[in-house]
Amino acid sequence: MKRKVISIIMGIALFAMAMTGCGSSQETTTEGTAVESTEQEAATEGTEAGDSGQTAEANADGKALKIGYYGIDTTQAFFKDVYDGLQKACDERGWELNAQFTNYDPVKMRSAYDQFKAMGVDIIIDGNAMQDIILPFAQEAANDGIPYLGLHVDLPEPAYTYGTANTDMGKAIGEFIGQQVKDEWGGKTDLILLVGTFTTGPEITERLTSAVPALGEYVSDIDSVEQIKIDADAGDTQAVYQQVSDALSANPGKKIVMFCQTDDMANAAFSAVEAAGRSADVMGTGSDCSAVATDYFKAAIDSQNTTAPWRGSIYLGAINYGEALCDLSEKIVAGEEVPYVNTFVPEVVGINNLYDVFPEMK
Repeated sequence: MKRKVISIIMGIALFAMAMTGCGSSQETTTEGTAVESTEQEAATEGTEAGDSGQTAEANADGKALKIGYYGIDTTQAFFKDVYDGLQKACDERGWELNAQFTNYDPVKMRSAYDQFKAMGVDIIIDGNAMQDIILPFAQEAANDGIPYLGLHVDLPEPAYTYGTANTDMGKAIGEFIGQQVKDEWGGKTDLILLVGTFTTGPEITERLTSAVPALGEYVSDIDSVEQIKIDADAGDTQAVYQQVSDALSANPGKKIVMFCQTDDMANAAFSAVEAAGRSADVMGTGSDCSAVATDYFKAAIDSQNTTAPWRGSIYLGAINYGEALCDLSEKIVAGEEVPYVNTFVPEVVGINNLYDVFPEMK
């Protein structure tokens, strides 16, 4: 069966997360602001969101869904927003959300999967974001007749996917920084630092490595520019800080582009840049557009420091994932025709456009 794809163009309108099914030859563009459907309003009317005793009707058939969710724990800003948004969306519908934080550990995933199966969940949502680790469970779910929805991965049918490709994220940040390198440094850079989980989560680092070719559209002779990989576990910000400090010390006076896999890593990395007195020599990005990033950008704008080294962060609107995932889940469980692949184009938010995207922060 031909794979069906929804392309969701994401600008400020990423808040429009309500998804619609389409035929294999169709392409749907969604923009606007997120609104709850009349069905969703009917589902929550007269109930208190978050009441553990809720049995409110969740769709036209009166079925309150039971969802199994496992993924990366809420110590990481992006996945905290994903989980919080999903919990909120389920509460509003009167659905039961059973969450397990497995951190792409196959042993923990096995335990969680078996629990989901035993409790008879209607659908499994997988937020572990690791293709090779997720795939066996998606295949097992197909054999067990349980619909399976993975985030930021590429799973074969009959599993469903939602999110944006790491390669698209890389292209976005490469172009974002590339234009600024061209404008401020005459299209030249001496060194590229890639900060990510190259050992423990190599698939996710595609958002870094794929930024380099996009950067090359703006930087002369990109193939001759040295690249250094700063390899650290997710959440190990001390290792990031130390390795970035060492790289800066070993490369005095060089103009450096730095791409960081997450905002937590970026916060540590750019703190090292500022501590070394190298702010004028470095520019780069993070990912997730978390509070630590937007606070940094706001402070830079308000102090008129438009050349602060941390220039931007990939914005995916993770807090809004819950609405989209519940929308998809409802359609899938109801047997409606739903695209197997649901993607959107990422945006980079930073010093040069923060208030355009988030005017309420002014």
